[in-house]
Amino acid sequence: MVTTAETGAYGERIAAAHLRRHGYRVLTRNYKVIGGEIDIICRHKDALVFAEVRTRSSEDFGRPIDTIGSAKQNALRHAARRYLELLDRDDIYYRFDAVEVMLKSGEIPVCTLISDVFA
Repeated sequence: MVTTAETGAYGERIAAAHLRRHGYRVLTRNYKVIGGEIDIICRHKDALVFAEVRTRSSEDFGRPIDTIGSAKQNALRHAARRYLELLDRDDIYYRFDAVEVMLKSGEIPVCTLISDVFA
C-alpha cells in the first residue's frame, strides 16, 4: 500500500520534471519554515515562482487546485516571505503557481500548470 506522503513525493517529482519541460529552472524543493512549506521554488523568465503541487488519483471531490484554501495560501505566503528575506532584495517579482498531478492507475500521469493561482 502506498502512503499519502509517498504519493505526494512522487507527484512532486513529476511536477518538477513538468516545470523543467516548460522552461522553469527548479531552485529548491520542499522549502520548510515554521508555519509553512513550499513544494517547489523555481525561476521562470523574470519571475521567482513558488509552486504548490497537488496530486490526486481522481476528481471525485473536485479538482486538486480546489484544495488550496485560504489557510494553505496563508502558509504559502508566510514561507515565501521567509524565503524572500533570505534573498535580501526588494526588487524581486514573484508569483504563486500550482501544478495539478493526476495519477490514474495504468495511465500516464497528467500535469496541469496553473500560473499566478493567487496573490
